[in-house]
Amino acid sequence: MPKDVDRRLQSLRATALLSAALLITAAVGVASRTPLFPVGPAFAAAEAGQAKSGAIVWHEAPKPLPETVFKDAADADQTLAKFPGKVLVVNFWATWCAPCVKEMPTLNALQAKLGGPEFQVLAISQDREGAKVAQPFFAKNDWKNLNFYVEKMGRFSKDANLRGLPTTLIIDKTGKEVARVEGEAKWDSPEVEKTLRELIAKK
Repeated sequence: MPKDVDRRLQSLRATALLSAALLITAAVGVASRTPLFPVGPAFAAAEAGQAKSGAIVWHEAPKPLPETVFKDAADADQTLAKFPGKVLVVNFWATWCAPCVKEMPTLNALQAKLGGPEFQVLAISQDREGAKVAQPFFAKNDWKNLNFYVEKMGRFSKDANLRGLPTTLIIDKTGKEVARVEGEAKWDSPEVEKTLRELIAKK
């Protein structure tokens, strides 16, 4: 084989090997940055016929609450059962989830409007690094109407069948999940407020 042809073949092989190495490196890098959950409105439209992202989907029959233990700002154990007799809006969020962060001020405003003996918003961080990351972020954003909660082990993803973030459960006064929202919602809108006031008024 002529030397110039051999050199060209060697060059092509080297280029192909380099390209393959770069593709592998890029794939590994993307995988390492992939969140624990899908994020935002895209995940909520994954199945045919599913309600649009951010819509309240009411269950045909109420569902029992998961018994998952999470932590409050003082690192004390909490469960959803420790908030009896209240309508709860239980939001699962994370600092890296842009739609979660975007909707949080509306949850903060909702708590300011309706919060009291019969209603509470629980925003539970799903950050895998826990309170050391989520709590300063929470404080920096001045969501002062909300209490801080965190569950870093990802148990809620299984126990509450979370398919992505943000996801929000609506709990009635009997302690059952009656509705769910997958994706970002505007929680301080007049429509949502009216719906929740009607649920609070139920005996």
